[in-house]
Amino acid sequence: MDNRYQEVQPLKGYVKALESKDSRARGEQIITSLAELGIEPTFQKCHWPRIRNIIVDFTTEPDAKQILFTAHYDVVKGSPGANDNASGVAVLIRLCHELMYRKIPVKIVFFDCEEAWFRTPVIRLGLLGSLFYVLKNNMRNISAVFNLEFCGSGDSLGIWPIRNSQVELPALRRVKIASLRLGIPFKTAHIPWLLLSSDHMSFRLKGVRNALSLSMLPKDQVSVLEDSLSKLSFLKLLTGQRPVLPKPLDIIHSSADNSDTISENSLRLMLSLLLEVISGYVSTDNPSFSNDEGKS
Repeated sequence: MDNRYQEVQPLKGYVKALESKDSRARGEQIITSLAELGIEPTFQKCHWPRIRNIIVDFTTEPDAKQILFTAHYDVVKGSPGANDNASGVAVLIRLCHELMYRKIPVKIVFFDCEEAWFRTPVIRLGLLGSLFYVLKNNMRNISAVFNLEFCGSGDSLGIWPIRNSQVELPALRRVKIASLRLGIPFKTAHIPWLLLSSDHMSFRLKGVRNALSLSMLPKDQVSVLEDSLSKLSFLKLLTGQRPVLPKPLDIIHSSADNSDTISENSLRLMLSLLLEVISGYVSTDNPSFSNDEGKS
């Protein structure tokens, strides 16, 4: 049967297939899920530290300006890792299915080794997979990076980290337009990297300013997050004090982060948003995703 007409499983099915597996097994599961769709990814590997990034590239023109959609697939030991970050991986696997018969300047990257390999009460160091990626690839043709974290619970979009000086980023404008078209409530937040970071940071460090992370939160918890962040100070972070995070972020890295907390509707909202972002990008003759725009 032609893969384009095959019946696809619910997005939550991908989450269940990934949860409670260790990082290496999760990578194998992604490869299996892509193979079932008729997609053969490429790999970027490092032997020490051991890194395996999984890449699906839909770009046909070598010099085309690309947009990247990314999510890390590794997991903290002892956590099922459903929302962190099987949820983001599930959305991107389905996005691969949606794009597999289109010629479009989109690259999808499943990052390894995002979680902290060095952790203290004060500082956490991770992002090895994405740092390896940006060090080994030319960033010149990357117009924007949309990184997925915590996509499985909630009906409101969180866009982060966005400082006041970054509100005119072209990538942010594109997400806002897509959200408004779909009727998805959204909020931007500046979350200090000492508190919470993700693979967008590696791209920003390499000069790709149009890199941001997208999450789903319950609408009634957004104000809780804003209140927590308003009481935060750099000094408190340095002394190991952490704010109370709202649901569902309060269970991240714990044994409670399982597929029972995941909503099929939340995953579908995020997928719809990404497809709308892509639609807006390809329908614009001169998309405003240049790395020279929105500098801060």
